[in-house]
Amino acid sequence: MWACRRVWLYAKADIGSRELLHLEKSLEDSGLEVAVHPSYPSSGRFPRIPAGEAAKWADLIITVGGDGTLLKAYHEAGGALPFLGVNCGSIGYLMEVPLSRFKDALELILAGDYRIEERMVGLISAERWRSEFVNEVVVTSPHHSKLIRLSVRVNGFTLLQGRLDGLIVATPTGSTAYALSAGGPIVDTDLHAFSIVPLAPFTALAKPLVVSSSKRVEVAVGDACRVTVDGLHSHQLEACTASFAEAPSTLKLVKLPIGEDPWIKLVRRLTDAPA
Repeated sequence: MWACRRVWLYAKADIGSRELLHLEKSLEDSGLEVAVHPSYPSSGRFPRIPAGEAAKWADLIITVGGDGTLLKAYHEAGGALPFLGVNCGSIGYLMEVPLSRFKDALELILAGDYRIEERMVGLISAERWRSEFVNEVVVTSPHHSKLIRLSVRVNGFTLLQGRLDGLIVATPTGSTAYALSAGGPIVDTDLHAFSIVPLAPFTALAKPLVVSSSKRVEVAVGDACRVTVDGLHSHQLEACTASFAEAPSTLKLVKLPIGEDPWIKLVRRLTDAPA
């Protein structure tokens, strides 16, 4: 059984003082040893530890905000530790509990009433650059008004090629994010696969694909391109072939009996309904 004694807190910058007080009081009452990210918006009640140290020191990463907050924490700390998402946003598809149930969540974790769900993470490699992605990689032209020409090969066979505004390669977790908005399919998060979604293709025959992560997936770009990872950072590449594979690490999410059913979250995501 995984034992939680030390937690590292990663919160978005605009959390209100009342919410921060609720967080900090709940953590102090729990008896857990707590440290925070250097950017944590607080008066200094807890010590500040950078991500590299926190990944070795902590047992659990608690992210407070929305899905973007959890993605930022993952890219800084990596996938070695489990994450508990505390929702202060709208839908918060990756966030397990609302802030109002944070104290209840801590009690359940300390009582051992939880499970760890592991989700596939993607890995893009191109030239001498590589990056993990939790949600998606978006390939576009460096020039906003210009189409990009590319081809998608799976195990050496070309399945999609032509001119388009861009291309999304998403994990199952990311299939309900940008890829869904662009017309891609919803992929069960238990699967190990990529959804490949063309953005405004010049030919109407270019359709979304779902490909097993065990296959060799390559995207060949004939011109310079911009690659955006999880909506957080971009990298410009010259004409090249980018390879996609399943990363060795996983996204580990703490799941609790008070967490909102993921299918209810999905319905709200599909209908753009508020929390």
